[in-house]
Amino acid sequence: MRTLLFVVLGVLAGTGWYWSRYPGKWIFAFSAAYADERSALRQRRRELGALTKEARQAERTAQQKADRAETAYRQEIRALEREIKTLLDPGRGRLIKGPVGDITVYEHAVELAGQPAAIPLAGLKAVFRSDPTYMIDLTEPTGRTHRAKYPRRRDPDDENTPFFTSEQLSDFTLDILNAAADENAFRARQKARLPQARAELETARADTAARDEALDNLRTVCAWQKNNPRRKTVLAELDAERNRWEQLTGKMPPR
Repeated sequence: MRTLLFVVLGVLAGTGWYWSRYPGKWIFAFSAAYADERSALRQRRRELGALTKEARQAERTAQQKADRAETAYRQEIRALEREIKTLLDPGRGRLIKGPVGDITVYEHAVELAGQPAAIPLAGLKAVFRSDPTYMIDLTEPTGRTHRAKYPRRRDPDDENTPFFTSEQLSDFTLDILNAAADENAFRARQKARLPQARAELETARADTAARDEALDNLRTVCAWQKNNPRRKTVLAELDAERNRWEQLTGKMPPR
């Protein structure tokens, strides 16, 4: 019963919509006597619909090209801005190794437990000593030195505290020195790259040719579709058919 009701409602809605397209008495909308008049009106509507679809597709294509050009323009600028920000302030970077006792080594810095700030890796020297206890000395380019101490023997009553052998600490010291060497190379590249990246950013900001060309094309396409002489002709022909229908039925049909 419910399905039948939906069918009836659907038929009534379809009939009402069709009648609204060909307004007037029932005979004008449904009688075969006026099929030619309805066909003429329908044909003009189809022509206008085809032109409207074509115009929308052309405008959509031009808009997509403009959007892609704008996106490419902004992406290049953002990429250079991110690179410059990283060059100016790389932060501590990714984890290289640790913590080994109080020392943790990152890509651009060393963190020492108890120190309020990280120690930059650039120019850092690391020395492992084993007398009188295991220790690693970290010396900054300014001469300021930091020391991390490690027990020579594992405390048998404290199995939870990490213990490092002489060989492990010696290898770790090499890891610190290698990370410092990598950082020195990074700083050299940074010094050379930073002015280049800044110049590229200025160039990228000023180079709006592709974006402007795509926007101009969008404006041109939209203006042409709005003033398309074929569209004006089809609209005039459709309006003429609408006027004839009004004269026939007393009702003006929609476009």
